Amino acid sequence: MNSSRARRSPIAALVIGLFLSAGCAHQPAFQSMLPSDIDRDGKAIAIIGDTQQTPGFIRFTRRRENNLLDQRRLFDDLDAIVDELSSLVVVGDLVYSARSSRDWAHFDSLVAPLAASIPVLPAIGNHDYPCIFIEICFKSRISKGMLERFPWIVPGQPYAVESDDWLMLFLDSETGFEQQGEWLQERLDNAPGRFAAALVFFHRPAFTNSIVFGAVSDPDVQQHFVPRLEQANLPVVAFSGHVHGFEHLVVSNIHYVTTAGGGGARGPLAAERPFDRYRGPDCPQPKGGIVLRPFNYVLVREIDNRLTIDIRGFCRGDDGVRSLDTIEIPLAAIND
Repeated sequence: MNSSRARRSPIAALVIGLFLSAGCAHQPAFQSMLPSDIDRDGKAIAIIGDTQQTPGFIRFTRRRENNLLDQRRLFDDLDAIVDELSSLVVVGDLVYSARSSRDWAHFDSLVAPLAASIPVLPAIGNHDYPCIFIEICFKSRISKGMLERFPWIVPGQPYAVESDDWLMLFLDSETGFEQQGEWLQERLDNAPGRFAAALVFFHRPAFTNSIVFGAVSDPDVQQHFVPRLEQANLPVVAFSGHVHGFEHLVVSNIHYVTTAGGGGARGPLAAERPFDRYRGPDCPQPKGGIVLRPFNYVLVREIDNRLTIDIRGFCRGDDGVRSLDTIEIPLAAIND
């Protein structure tokens, strides 16, 4: 792992790891199969990130918010529009501890109703690896909980799904960067003329204005993924999670959308936010200077030959989930 990625002290990590690995056995409520393609038929792709729930004792010691009820509101909203969805993408950190049956049971309670109707596709996050220490993970194997639900996931191995004239590419932002960068370049080089846009999913964001400890722009992603995205000859949008909020940054004409407000304790953004294109509301906080973004997920549709990204969410105290902002990107022409 990179030295830039934060580690807790070994003793504290051991105590936390042993605690989180406990929990009664839980049978998976669903198993997804990797589709070769997804027929959108005018429907939207829903994208949400960081559905993990921070354990109570960590929330208490670190003064983190409890978002369980807020998370349920987001998934109630998704359940209500499931007939309008072609698929659900989760951009990493499905659970807090990949070794915890309790955490996977909570994930099932959120996602299984949707998985009964539509494909569910994950981009693996740091918390989704089986860890002895929370930040010191084995990167050579996938957790049992992940494999029981998504049996095609392999460490450091990307995968692709076609959705009509969109190419969906899934990367692992924890390991295997060089090989994945080459795979990404090959896929994007062959996309123009066949696809109108590429949607790329990975957990750790290439760029962020978050000031949460350890939540920095990822150097491996910047080195191995970003140059390939910038060289693409068709519209590319990169979706990430990890920093527990929402950001829409445009860097070198690439749109980077971080939708990580799906349940994890949210963190503040810096006062100065370069490249930030988000025009929606921020959530009021009692302490001045702290900016928290709403709980959120996004819907991606094609409307009038444009890639339309609808950011949906709410601040605590709002009446309901609503549209917060919209991103529109012209699609490329494809060969008949």
